[in-house]
Amino acid sequence: MNYTNLVTNIQNFLEDDGTELSASIPEIITQAENMIFARLPNLPCYRRQITGNFVIGTKEYDVSGARMIRQIAVTKADSDVIYLKHRIDSYLRDYVPNASTTGQPFMYATKKATTSGIKVLIGPSPSATLAYEIDFIGLETGLSTTNANNWIGDNAEQVLLSACLYESSAFLKAPDSVNLYKAQFDEAIALFQQEMQRNYQSEYEGGI
Repeated sequence: MNYTNLVTNIQNFLEDDGTELSASIPEIITQAENMIFARLPNLPCYRRQITGNFVIGTKEYDVSGARMIRQIAVTKADSDVIYLKHRIDSYLRDYVPNASTTGQPFMYATKKATTSGIKVLIGPSPSATLAYEIDFIGLETGLSTTNANNWIGDNAEQVLLSACLYESSAFLKAPDSVNLYKAQFDEAIALFQQEMQRNYQSEYEGGI
């Protein structure tokens, strides 16, 4: 379901083509997409990866667009790849209290969320330039007039439409519709989760 079809469906289901709803539909779609992300954060479309280099003596790094860090892999000088252990930031600071201490990083912590993503802290600070891969969870580009299609719209149409109808009903302050579309959204989420589980099980059993 592309952006234009989604807008049309929202207006048709609610039988409302007024300017008040029409003007708010872009924000309604954004809120619906955020709600789907909150309920289904492990969908393939939310999985992201960045690569780069840890810099000698630098322990803090920004991961733009990240909502949650999945794992951090580092390529050591001998070309071996290790995965940093996840610890809370207080543990990391206690373990490496001297910020000037350098060595082979073996753990990381999520320091804080920022307006653009997440700041991570590694320890100890690297004593050499090291290549990294950071896997994280982040929102996909939302549907809009300039982005007609995305993974959710193409693969989870019922989830997306029911979420939009739920958010639209809340906007219109229509309690009966809110209850109806909230129930439909919950059902669509449950059915989609079952479908994804079957797909993953099939891939696993097939050795993919």
